[in-house]
Parts: sequence; C-alpha cells; structure tokens
Amino acid sequence: MSLGVIDVGTTNIKLIVYDEELNQRYSETVNVPMIFPGDYQVEQDANALKSAFNHLINVARDRGIKYLGISTYRASILAWDRSGNPLINVITWLDRRGLGIVNKLPYSFMRHLPLLSSILIPTSPVMQILWLLRNKRDLIERVRKGEVFIGTLSSYLAYLVSNRYINDASNEALTGLWHPGNFRRIDAVYELLGIPREVGPVVVDNINEFGEVNGIRVGVLIADQQAAMVGEGCLGIGCGKVTNGTGSFVDAVIDRFRLIGDGLLPLLILKYGGNVFYGVEGFLPATGSVIDWLVKLGLLSSPQELDSLVNVNTQGIVVVPALAGVNVPPRPCARGFIDGLTLNTTRESFVRATIEGIVQLIGLIFDKIKAYSRVNVVRVDGGLSRSVLFLRLLATALNTVVERQRDVEATARGVAALLKVFKGDWSLNDIARGIHVNVELHINPGEERLSLSRDVVRKIVEGMKCRT
Repeated sequence: MSLGVIDVGTTNIKLIVYDEELNQRYSETVNVPMIFPGDYQVEQDANALKSAFNHLINVARDRGIKYLGISTYRASILAWDRSGNPLINVITWLDRRGLGIVNKLPYSFMRHLPLLSSILIPTSPVMQILWLLRNKRDLIERVRKGEVFIGTLSSYLAYLVSNRYINDASNEALTGLWHPGNFRRIDAVYELLGIPREVGPVVVDNINEFGEVNGIRVGVLIADQQAAMVGEGCLGIGCGKVTNGTGSFVDAVIDRFRLIGDGLLPLLILKYGGNVFYGVEGFLPATGSVIDWLVKLGLLSSPQELDSLVNVNTQGIVVVPALAGVNVPPRPCARGFIDGLTLNTTRESFVRATIEGIVQLIGLIFDKIKAYSRVNVVRVDGGLSRSVLFLRLLATALNTVVERQRDVEATARGVAALLKVFKGDWSLNDIARGIHVNVELHINPGEERLSLSRDVVRKIVEGMKCRT
C-alpha cells in the first residue's frame, strides 16, 4: 500500500490509500467547517484545514505510504505568512462576494473587455484578490514586502509540503493571472486591476517533485476536476465527464487552448513536460447540495431513496433548483423556481421534478460545450452518481451514453494514476488510453423518460435577474 491521495473538498478532506493495482485499501475523512460570515460569503476554516491536512499526512506515514498526491478544489484564495500560518480563512469557489465589486465602475465596464470577460466574474480568484485589495490593505502591503503570500489553496498546501511559493499548472491557470496557452504571467491583468506583481507563485507541472514530508515523497498536485478527467480516462476528444458532488462540473476535452465565454471556462487539464491537455468546463453550483436540502426538508429520507422514484409522474410540476445561482447561462443571482403545485401534489412527484430540473440545468451546460467539443460518451463520478435514476435521466437529458466506473472516486483515482507515472510504473500514454479505467455501468439515452423540457428550463433561467 504505497500510494496515498489527499483530496481536499469544500466540506471535508479525505485520505485514500491505494495498492499498486489502484484498488482502495483504506480511507479516512475529516470534516472541515464551512463559514458564512456575510451575504454571498462562503469560507472554510483555514486553521482547521491545516490541522486536518497534517493529521492525514501523519496517518499516511503510519500506513506505510511512500508516495503521495494531492488534489484540491479550485478558484480559492488564501493568505499565509512565511511560517505557513494562515492569515485569513479560505475564500472558496462558492463565494460570491465579488458581486459587490464587479457590478460597480470601473469593473462593470472592464468586464466587457475580451481580456477580462472570463476573469471579472464573481467566482474568480482575481475578484477575491480585488476584494482583499479593498478590505485588507494591510495584508496587501505585507505581500509587497515579501512577508505574506497570497495564492490558491493548492499553492498553500504546496508551501506546507515544500516551503516554496509554487503552484501547479492546472490550478494557476484558473486564477486569471497566468496564461495557460503561453505559460506566462498576464501583465495587462496585473496593470489594469492594480494587483501586486508579488502575487504570483512559480508554476510547475502537475507531476513534479514537490517535496518530502514525514518520509513521503509528494509527486502530484492537481485541481480536483482535472484529476477527475484523468481518473475517467478523458484525455482525448470525444470523452466528457460530469462530476456530481456539492455541485456538478461538466468537462470535455478540446484540441487547443481557447478563450471561451458564455459562462464556460477554458481548462488546462494536465501539464507534464511537453504534454499539455486542454478542456472546457461549465458548472452548476448546487446539485448534491439540493439533495441534502430535500433530506433536510424531510422530502427524502436519504439520497439512496432516489432510485425508488423510477417511473414516478411529476404531475406537471416544474422545479428549477438553482439554489446557488446558475453559471450557464450566467445568472449568479438565480434562485429556485417552482410552478404547478396543486392540492394533489405528492412528495414523490415533487422530488422527481426536482431531479429532472437538475439534469436539465446540466443539459444547458452540455449544449454550450458541444459547440466546442464533440462528446460521444459521458463518464460520471461523485456521490450523486451512485443513483441509477439520476444517471438514466442524465443520459436522456444529454442524449448521450453515460458510463460509471466501479470506483466513483474519480478525482482520487486520477491522482493515484498520475502517481504511477511519477513512480515510473506507467507512461502518460498509458493514462491517455485508459489503462486505469474500469466501467461497470453503461446507460443509453431514453432508458428513463423526462417530463420537463429543456426549452422551458432555459426560458425560466434566462428570465432570472439579480434583485437590487
């Protein structure tokens, strides 16, 4: 059991131990609290996260791990001092505090410039840095003096491991400060927005000698969704993936780096030497969290109950569960929409209608992605992907074959596969041809009928406006 993966999520941090055949042998999860200090503000307790990370490093050592890889959620910002002590909580990808900045001059004008259109969005790390510039001036001055570092969560963990201010290519490419096409700092962004040039770690490959901690060599650092693409064997044109956790991330491979708008993000999936893989992504902020909401309301006893709703009639109910905004099309202030309730509405019908609303919201993203990439098969992972009903509805909504692997922890599996490359056991070509992929479920479109029309959902979402 020589391979360990630490996967840092929005609500917890997990260690998974694999044997040399990538079979899971041990896992341990530590909850890390989320904090909601104000409207649209979503943070994670940075000290608790650091403590959990160090604990799992110690567990990995005690389990005999020799090689470790790390995946993290993205679009986050954190500040820390030279001793590795966090100075603020992690501002997470769910945070929307940038709304208070991007809608005001000069940013409301600048966001229409081609260079800034995909950067000046509420969830961008650039917007989070601009918030710090406005609200934490003392912190920024310490950055200029070299006393403090600002970076993504991944760069912070890299610092804890290596004591170097570095970041991996997949995470840094999403900051808006480093160009994933030419691998250079985007000088114009720093100058136009007034961001200190000291905010900018050295960018390294995803497979790299990051350092050694407790006798364990750390050889992989990668963003979670990109790791899931690796884990799903989606490094070639024609393969897409949908990760269904707290939110749903829809990704597909493209042939080269492209600037993409309409709520979609260009991705650098993986960089290793001269090999670079690019993709396009759209995400829906709330899917698994919608299921949790249904459980909290008492409408579901547990997520496992979903599969009992096969062939349930929605009775004409329309539910668009945009409980945390919608990114495709860009409607960050969107809220849930319900129509068609009657005295005859049942619990089962309402829940079924909510699931149909989720898959059609994912379908809106998929429709946009198809303009940039041909997708013949969609592989799924994440907790919600355990529901066969959800996957059948998804296949029908996307009109595409959906496949699920035996191991739905695709992010961790992707990191473990890259560790095999780091060790020299496999080549990158082995990963690209899917040596590690093990599909157990194959679903064709039409196995479950949808009552809710995509056009209806599209019109509802496009009509949603921010309340002032």
